[in-house]
Parts: sequence; structure tokens; C-alpha cells
Amino acid sequence: MQPPKLYTARLEDKKVLTPKYIHYMFEFANPHEMEFEAGQYVSMKVSDRGDRRSYSICSSPSVKHGFELLIDITPQGIGSKYLESLQFGAEVSVLAPMGHFVIPQGVTETAFYFIATGSGVAPFKSMIEDLLQKQEKRPIVLYWGLRHEEDMFWELEFQELSKNFPNFTSQIILSQPKPEWPLSKGRVTDLLKALEKPAGAGYYLCGNGKMVDEVKAYLQEVGVPSQNVHNEMFY
Repeated sequence: MQPPKLYTARLEDKKVLTPKYIHYMFEFANPHEMEFEAGQYVSMKVSDRGDRRSYSICSSPSVKHGFELLIDITPQGIGSKYLESLQFGAEVSVLAPMGHFVIPQGVTETAFYFIATGSGVAPFKSMIEDLLQKQEKRPIVLYWGLRHEEDMFWELEFQELSKNFPNFTSQIILSQPKPEWPLSKGRVTDLLKALEKPAGAGYYLCGNGKMVDEVKAYLQEVGVPSQNVHNEMFY
């Protein structure tokens, strides 16, 4: 695992995915490349007085010349306001790569279950793309909880991955859908409870703190070993 260093990066592009979520793309200016592991994050300076915020990298580690972030702007905190204020070409200062929420080398887990809510899907996009690029053949499953239909994004990208890699499946579940919503309704914990849990599978959790606590408690209750349950700490 690479030790963190100070990088300068430029805002190259951004996509407004929904009124709630924005996808930011940065290119490194100095140094020009970074090695990182899927699941790691950057610590970004977001004010002149030195405030910092941590954001998971959602791009694949195969892209070394930059990084991408998925930001939920609705809290309107200091970090999201700073990112929204950036003009194209603006420089940011990040300390990276950081964090240990990664899939360990040589892991023997029999399957990978990624359980996310909201922007907690960010590190999982990186992990899933990395696993598939490395020709991983074990089952890879994403359960992703959102509130409303208008919050949905990346569903087409994940569907395309499922077509190209039969060992990958994804399912979005909405907690507050319109009455006519035809697909899964409820919370990601509902999907997990309906799942036949293969022995030796690994569970990776990121998102709402209440969801993480509930899923960890449930997995413990059904006998999943604690070493097979992993979660990002800063969410």
C-alpha cells in the first residue's frame, strides 16, 4: 500500500447526475500519477484555513493520471460547497491515497457482497471495476439503497457490466418510491435478509451509519464471521 503524499490536481470535468449527486473528474498536475488501491480515498483541503474533507475515489486504480469523486451535495457542508464553487481548471490540494477499506491481496472469500446506500456506492464502483478488470470469477453482488426514482444514476453502467461479466449482478432498492414503482421497495437490509448467504462470502458496507450498524448486527446474528465483514469508517 502506497504511503500518502500531497498532490495538486485540476478539475477537468463534472457531471450533474441528479439534483442530489455530482460526479467530479480531476487530473493530477503535480505529481502527474498516483498508485492507489480500490476503496481508498483522498483528503482534500476545502478552505483557506485548512479544513479537510475525505472522499472515496470512485474511479478504477487502472486510471493513474487522475481520480473521480461522487459527491452528495444535499448536506451543503463546507466540502460540498467548496466543490460546487470550483471552476474548470481550478487546482485542489489532496493528501492521497488514504484508507484501508480495500480488498486484501489473496483474499479467500468465496464471493463479494457490496452493500451501499446513497453516495456510499463510490468506493464499490472502484472495487467492482478493479475486480472485473483483473478477471475475477467469483460472484460479485451490489445491493444499493436509494430513496427516490429521481436519485437513481449509474444503473445503466452497472447493467452493462452485468451483460459483459456474468458473475456480476446489481440491484437497486428504493426506500421511498412512488406507488407505481415496479421493482424492489424497502431497504438494503431487506435484500440482504432474502439472500441465501454462501459460506465464506465477504460483505463490504458503506453509506448511512444506521444501515451499516444494522447490517453488521444482522450478519453477526446469522453467524457471519466478523473478519468477513468490512466497512468504511469515515461514513
